Amino acid sequence: MSKRYVGIVAAPGAPDELARKIKEELPEVLSEEFEEEHEWEVGVHVDPLTSYAELTKELFQKTDQYYQDRDWDYTIFITDLPLYHNENIIGIDINEATEVGLVSLPAYGWPPNKQSVLETIVTLITSVQAKNDKESTESNEENRRNLKRIFNRYFKFNTLYYEKSHNDATDSEHSIYQMKNNLRGYFRLISGMAWANNPLNMMRVLSSVVALAFATGSFSMIFSTMWSLSDLFSIWRMIAVSIFALTSMLVWIIISHGLWERLEEGEDKRFLKLYNGATVVTLVISLVFYFTVLYLMFLTGSLVLLPPDFIIRNIGLEQIDIRFYLKLAWFATSLSTVVAAIGAGVQDENVMKESTYGYRHRLRSQEASEE
Repeated sequence: MSKRYVGIVAAPGAPDELARKIKEELPEVLSEEFEEEHEWEVGVHVDPLTSYAELTKELFQKTDQYYQDRDWDYTIFITDLPLYHNENIIGIDINEATEVGLVSLPAYGWPPNKQSVLETIVTLITSVQAKNDKESTESNEENRRNLKRIFNRYFKFNTLYYEKSHNDATDSEHSIYQMKNNLRGYFRLISGMAWANNPLNMMRVLSSVVALAFATGSFSMIFSTMWSLSDLFSIWRMIAVSIFALTSMLVWIIISHGLWERLEEGEDKRFLKLYNGATVVTLVISLVFYFTVLYLMFLTGSLVLLPPDFIIRNIGLEQIDIRFYLKLAWFATSLSTVVAAIGAGVQDENVMKESTYGYRHRLRSQEASEE
């Protein structure tokens, strides 16, 4: 039984975490795929690969460098960068000269399913092994075209297209599996980038804001004015208040922490839109979590602290039911969010910025230059 080594090179952060989860399952899956013909060893190596999505030439040159410097049987790269080819979004790239596979996680959308990425890697290895063993009666070109059908299973709601193209960075032919950069493809890419930003990490920073908002809202909730207004407001007005509150916090966080990327000389405007779009989506997801947690806290508090008889005596209602408490908690959440937006501006700026693409990649560039 011969040994086979699979080297997975992953960018720091979300790609690295996903790669380590895949590492635990990959040897067993490969043993089943090849009927235990080989003994499989999988290693994960962390490398930012390149600092910015614009520098794709640097990225592909790095893949060649790894191939030349390391005696691995199979080399797979996992990046959190959005990649383009002829205005289309790259999902998977195979260097025909070195047979190195490159997987772009953002193209998998939110969240990149571990099983899909795992099966993508298995498919890449199987294809390379079949070519090396010459087990397939298909030509290499036919084999690569047929991979499109398999890869499309992992990209639901979008279609991958195959193209063979010469890459100047590696001076070799590449098989590229890409999707159209239409509205559906754009939102898939943005959602995948937002996943890499880790919205839950930002939610951790906002925990003190939740405490501030709950303290403010709890104090206001003991006064009958809030009871009357929450009962008086229509659903549409309540929705408007909530949207205003969340938008205020969103804008204030972006401004106070300088999260909005500005176009600088020589930069690609396309990537700038992606970076800013991913930042907005990340913040929206974090704030939805924040709003939900705060709402549940207010709902619990109002049910425990405000007896129905007491409310009826103070605001003149004939009776109240669960709908009254649902609207009261909703109204308190919206109002306290406006106040808490100010508190969001004084949170840990580094953690906030780490949840954005531009800052993380500038940090990687700085660390690389220091080394």
